[in-house]
Amino acid sequence: MFFAGVHKEEDCGCGGHHEHGSHHGPMQAARMFADHCSCGSETPRRFMRPILMLLLAEEPAHGYELMGRIKEFGIGQGGMDPSLLYRLLRHLERGGLAESSLDDSGTGPARKVYRLTPEGLEVLDLWAANLEEVSTFLQQFKERYGKLGK
Repeated sequence: MFFAGVHKEEDCGCGGHHEHGSHHGPMQAARMFADHCSCGSETPRRFMRPILMLLLAEEPAHGYELMGRIKEFGIGQGGMDPSLLYRLLRHLERGGLAESSLDDSGTGPARKVYRLTPEGLEVLDLWAANLEEVSTFLQQFKERYGKLGK
């Protein structure tokens, strides 16, 4: 039920080349559960798209500005590859969840400014509802785990 309608390979925009390998032991299982992106981000890859969509819902922005704002979530502190961000923006645009226009009002070359579409806002609403379910699940898990007395 979590993250309904979301294709894991598409979430981070890094091309979907995620391998889990064999699962022999607790650390491999933990890595699989966390499902980190192989593109270098420590954020679980399924959260890259909704984070970017949230930032665009807050206000339209160009890629360079988004690179700075995405750091508020702890993403890219070690040097996130900008091509990842632009691939994800193109993916959102192709899916009709975002749109772009050129802004030539500043100094220098025109910049492509992205904004969320009404369809993108609907998908973001679904993500928020799913996250509420996940939050409830994680709280229940944490409480039961705490009762183990470890």
